[in-house]
Amino acid sequence: MTFTKMPSSQCRSVLDEAMDAYVDWRQQCIAVSNAYAGWTAAQATDAALAFAVYVAALHREERAAQVYGSTIRRVGDLVPTDGELQPAPAASGAGRHGR
Repeated sequence: MTFTKMPSSQCRSVLDEAMDAYVDWRQQCIAVSNAYAGWTAAQATDAALAFAVYVAALHREERAAQVYGSTIRRVGDLVPTDGELQPAPAASGAGRHGR
């Protein structure tokens, strides 16, 4: 992973995208759970349709997970690796606390 220096507005934008992607993925996870519950509770006459709904929910969740993963990799590019961290300058103490 390579550290990419971005303006703070771009950083916020990428972080916002990551949060949106996470929320979408979690919503799709819930939809999968609901679709699975619907499939397992379906009568035999409705089982094929309920299974199709479940499979479609799985596909949507998979796609949302891919988008989230891609976005998180972009967030990771904003974070420097250990070798790239710059130490904070030492404070001299001058001008602190009105002294």
